[in-house]
Amino acid sequence: MKKRILSIVLAGLLLAGVFAACVPAERQPAAPTGQTPPTGTPTPPPRGTIERGLTVGIQLETGTIVPGRHSSMTAGHKNSLTHNGLFRPHYYDLSPVEDIVASWAAISDTIFEFTIHEGIMFHNGVEMTAYDVVASLEYVRQFPYARAAHGSVAGAEVVDRYTLRIDTGEPNAMLFFDLAHTGNMIMPGALIDEGFDFSINPIGSGPFVFHDWRFGDSLTFTRFDNYFDEERAAHLEYVVWRIIPEGSSRTIALETGEIDYIVEVPFPDIPRLEASPDITVFQRPGVRLEFMALNNDLPMFQNVYVRRAIDMAIDREAEVIASVDGWGIPIFESVPMVLPGASGEGSRSFDPEGARALLEEQGIDPSTITFEMLAFNEEGRRRGEVIQSNLADIGIHTTIGMMDLAAFLAITSTMDYEAAFSSFTSSNLMSYFLGLMHENSIDGQNRARMRNPELTSLIDQAIATIDAPARMAVLEEASRVANEHAGYIPLHLSIMVRAFNSNLVAPEISASGLMYLNMAFWAE
Repeated sequence: MKKRILSIVLAGLLLAGVFAACVPAERQPAAPTGQTPPTGTPTPPPRGTIERGLTVGIQLETGTIVPGRHSSMTAGHKNSLTHNGLFRPHYYDLSPVEDIVASWAAISDTIFEFTIHEGIMFHNGVEMTAYDVVASLEYVRQFPYARAAHGSVAGAEVVDRYTLRIDTGEPNAMLFFDLAHTGNMIMPGALIDEGFDFSINPIGSGPFVFHDWRFGDSLTFTRFDNYFDEERAAHLEYVVWRIIPEGSSRTIALETGEIDYIVEVPFPDIPRLEASPDITVFQRPGVRLEFMALNNDLPMFQNVYVRRAIDMAIDREAEVIASVDGWGIPIFESVPMVLPGASGEGSRSFDPEGARALLEEQGIDPSTITFEMLAFNEEGRRRGEVIQSNLADIGIHTTIGMMDLAAFLAITSTMDYEAAFSSFTSSNLMSYFLGLMHENSIDGQNRARMRNPELTSLIDQAIATIDAPARMAVLEEASRVANEHAGYIPLHLSIMVRAFNSNLVAPEISASGLMYLNMAFWAE
């Protein structure tokens, strides 16, 4: 186990060099370009040669099919099939690269002009214009989940049919990352204006068209033959997302050919899948942070010493073994250390004796601290059992509550809960801070409801600092403040694992977990 963790950490250190390229280093944001991907990917056959679809097994059902309405990775998978943004994250280095944008220019430090490709068609047969982009950016403002990914856009206006300008209000290093976020994808402006219900039909311009949603069972998407980007048009005839909550059932379904691809691979089954010549197991260090959010609005969690004691009491290595069978990187820092600007200063280590002493020193009776930890999947339940035992060792009593993802997201976006297991992923450190810890993200992605004015001010300062070295210094200070605040409890970084039929070529799987299935194809 220790050997596996060490090798993963070393891989993560190498990954840090890759992500360093994601942050613009000049006074103006650098042109978003993706790093050259690894060589050796087979050449896809001509489209139409193999008329075959793909059936994907996924653990959780999305709570919505409308961009901007949901911050979960499950919804992000759907959005990448049916919609486009101005930019998209490059699968290899997570940098923002042009998607519907044909060209762009910085008019000033705060005004940027974007020209979109001509001839981009929505699924309803209407051509996309600059008005659709402006209307969509305005539309997502109303949703808390998208708000954190929309803060860089102070305003947008149409210049002509295919050109728009975005005003950041003040220098903002987040703009291109925000425009690549799945919450900022483009929908028909005319339908937005008339109050169209996108939850019935999420019309976009993506490589696949939404076909149907059989609640509790599956979602189906068909290839969009009028996709604007010929090089990224779908090879697959259709994609079916099968909802299979139980891990071993997903494994069996892949082995028997009932499905072709597993998103959440059951970790205990990985050795078995790796031994099969008919199955490919893909893995790489990930940037998804798994954590326990403590509701900082509750009196017991407003005490920083209580939060620090809980942090010190949790055995991360035991949590990783129990929840994901060792496929994770234990972490005590509040943000992924593989991202530029992250610092471990102010973080703690596993020290149950120190946790007990801290509570005694502060005059806190641990028996008065009781709370429920919410989870929405089997990994969360197992994680909770380890933490429940750890906290019992220092005198804190906890319970575990289970619910489905939709209910979990609904309740944890309010203050009506105590603690919850969740995760967050992004391509850059600013997004982590902005989403998880900024006061403006409360009721959105800041599920811990952290209220730290000093940290919020540092986050704002980092975002407004275009000079990369200066921004790194601010981010390091923000990391220290976040570590000392202990608003939520970091647990581990994910290891990205996917398993699929060995005849399938899936060349674009990112460290954040995003899959571009339009680029997947069958080799036979």
